[in-house]
Amino acid sequence: MGFLSSIRKVILYVGFFLGAIFLLPGLPPNTTFPLREYVITPPRELKGTLEANTHLDGARHLWQDRVFGPECLIARDDGIYTGIHGGEVIRLKKKDYVETVTKIGKPCNYIFQDTVCGYPVGLAFVPQKNNMIIADAYYGLWEVNLDTNQKTMLVSPEQVLPGKKVNRPAKLFNSVAISREGDIYWTDSLTDDFMLAPFANPSGRLFRYNRKMKTNEVLLDELAFANGLVLSPKEDFIIVSETTAMRLTKYHLKGPRAGQSEVFVDGLPGLPDNLTPDAEGIWVPLGVAADSENPNMFAILSPHPRLRFFLARLMALMQLPFRYLNQVYPNTVVDRLFHLFTEWVSRNTPSRTTVVRVDWNGNIVRSLHGFDRSSAGISHVLEFEGHLYMGSPFNPYVIQVELPITYEKENEVVS
Repeated sequence: MGFLSSIRKVILYVGFFLGAIFLLPGLPPNTTFPLREYVITPPRELKGTLEANTHLDGARHLWQDRVFGPECLIARDDGIYTGIHGGEVIRLKKKDYVETVTKIGKPCNYIFQDTVCGYPVGLAFVPQKNNMIIADAYYGLWEVNLDTNQKTMLVSPEQVLPGKKVNRPAKLFNSVAISREGDIYWTDSLTDDFMLAPFANPSGRLFRYNRKMKTNEVLLDELAFANGLVLSPKEDFIIVSETTAMRLTKYHLKGPRAGQSEVFVDGLPGLPDNLTPDAEGIWVPLGVAADSENPNMFAILSPHPRLRFFLARLMALMQLPFRYLNQVYPNTVVDRLFHLFTEWVSRNTPSRTTVVRVDWNGNIVRSLHGFDRSSAGISHVLEFEGHLYMGSPFNPYVIQVELPITYEKENEVVS
């Protein structure tokens, strides 16, 4: 009887604790938008142009242990440019050549302390200039003269930016694309705490920065982790990745539908990240696979706002002691724990890696797959000198595979 009584007391105390977490007012989190139900389209089956293959198996790892987290890759002349943990933008060439180009963040002793070091995750060259636009996840949007290394901040992380309903600063600067006229399109992935991303309602935004007026216009709001973006060849529309919703969204810039948006591709069998355009279409890496055997956690939670509220509050309360400790005694404990957590997540993601080709009409025309984890954790695909180079926020190398001989209109189109 004593044992059963003790068990009942434990259950009662746990019930009181959980009830307090759920019901007490004034406790964190304070999310950008009220938690409500939303729906994510289930992933498509691996059929037709999505049929599984092994093209990404046996990938080579280049610049091993010399680049940490090469999230975004862009090329010019004979070099590949990327941003890495530690805050540097570097240039890569053959035979393990690595050159530091610039750095936005502050000096730091632990390279995965991104909020101090900086982390350049979006890069683009300015047309007709030797300048680069850099979206540093935590330090904002910058323009750098590559000849003089003069740095100009365009958008500050402290700046209150417009939203469709709520004006607020950007929380996580991500990708950039530049029009021929020089205007900059860029994404703010979310405006809630990164650790609350699975629980909070979508709060990402797509902006257009007017270079002449130095102003930001919000084009889309409440995006599900706004990520990669590309301009169409005629620059009459722009495509943005909504990573956690497994879809690409189209925003019309010109024509009778200017200012309107629509789903471009949904039900992708994974979470899309950065996008790389060319005349025929877009390379779309799926950083984490999603299918019937590997469900998308965001899709599981999205219809259940009360459960998400409870989990968000629990997560926020767990963070409070670490935040207090960091205020009293600045340290790298949280950053080290977060890095260990992301490494664990990366090692335990589904074994399938997938890259899809999407044409400018929103059709999936081909897919490349790998299962041996040599191409795991990808965030960007760059077609360069007869190969595909793939970046990742997790890997200490750049991935390389052979470019398929043909990849347009090879199979039946998946609509």
